[in-house]
Amino acid sequence: MKRIGIILATIILLVLPRMSSAQDNKEKTAQGPAETSMSFICTSTSDDSIQLKAVISVKHDKGPTFLANAPVKFTAKAGDSESEVGIAKTDFRGSAVLKVPAHNKFSRNAQQLIEFKAAFTGNEKFASANGEFAIKPSKMVVTFYEEDSVRHVKVTASQLNSDGTESPIGATDVTISVPKMLSMLKVASISVDSTGTGTAEFPRDIIGDSLGNLNVVATIDENDTYGNVMAKADIKWGLPKHLISPDRPSRELWTPVAPLWMIITLIIMLAGVWGHYLFAVIQLIMIKKSSKVKVEKEEATS
Repeated sequence: MKRIGIILATIILLVLPRMSSAQDNKEKTAQGPAETSMSFICTSTSDDSIQLKAVISVKHDKGPTFLANAPVKFTAKAGDSESEVGIAKTDFRGSAVLKVPAHNKFSRNAQQLIEFKAAFTGNEKFASANGEFAIKPSKMVVTFYEEDSVRHVKVTASQLNSDGTESPIGATDVTISVPKMLSMLKVASISVDSTGTGTAEFPRDIIGDSLGNLNVVATIDENDTYGNVMAKADIKWGLPKHLISPDRPSRELWTPVAPLWMIITLIIMLAGVWGHYLFAVIQLIMIKKSSKVKVEKEEATS
């Protein structure tokens, strides 16, 4: 009888959450499609293209989640009409990306901006979502030079006019960064002048790969006219990982040896997880032994 009781209790514990979840889903379906939101940005890249990126998320009581495999239609506005640019589906991060040539014939408004729009039409489960972004196509070129033993990074930025010509981008700020494991490490800031050029000193203590290679990224973020602009270039100006001096701070996020706080946190988390597994296995063994002893006692008394 005890075995039957344990089996029934296990079945109830497994079935009840699923029934509750199914009931919640039915209630949500009855209330209508889930609310969605979209973030939409346009970025001029160094390969003479404009990257259109839309991210769709679904709002839940426990927090938003990304919506995968959702078709997003990109269009370019021309007055009251729209011309289709293309369609892309979101990945598991909820991101739909489409690239169009920077030199294009899309209509521009009075400020010479191209007005892009991203739209998800929605369905019976998820509500529709859309976003708009206006951008003037532009590009940047990143170069390097060394003068009097001082290393410099130079940025040349230009805007692409509707007639196919290029002109300086004008005064704006450019951020120079180097990708690291979890984020971008800012190494310099450049103020581009009216000629579209600017320079900054490049530090000598940035750690690269085993050969000292660095991937340098120049960005203009959320500009009212040019939106987001990004350019990349590689240079062998980094410190090789295997040549890091022992007396230098080595336990950083961007070095081969992780910080102690990160190692300790990971050990505690793994110990907790495997401890729960071990406890469950021990409990199963004890239940099996106790049931075996009880059966032997019943057989002995009978």
